[in-house]
Amino acid sequence: MFALIVLFIFGIGVAFFATQNTQAVSLTFANYSLTSIPVYIIVLVSLLLGFAVSWIIGLVDVIASAFKMHGKESTIKNDNKQISELTKKVHQLELENERLKGESGHPRDDKSL
Repeated sequence: MFALIVLFIFGIGVAFFATQNTQAVSLTFANYSLTSIPVYIIVLVSLLLGFAVSWIIGLVDVIASAFKMHGKESTIKNDNKQISELTKKVHQLELENERLKGESGHPRDDKSL
């Protein structure tokens, strides 16, 4: 509802601006020339182009962030896999250590896994 109210107020502002700026001007870009264009059309087109460019820049930023997050997620996944493998290896080594202590007559370690 708030967005609708803001859009309505913006529309009223554009309409007021358009009624106050109806003078015709000429616009030249490179070798191409446009004549008898009202000032409000030029301003509104510039405003819309600015919105479009800022939206594209924001979209590129969102895509770049998504790629960065995907890379970090895969790194975390690989690191967790490595941690799991190392934990298994530690457990196996502790079991082997206890087996060797049992064979040599050393007292058992109750704190080991």
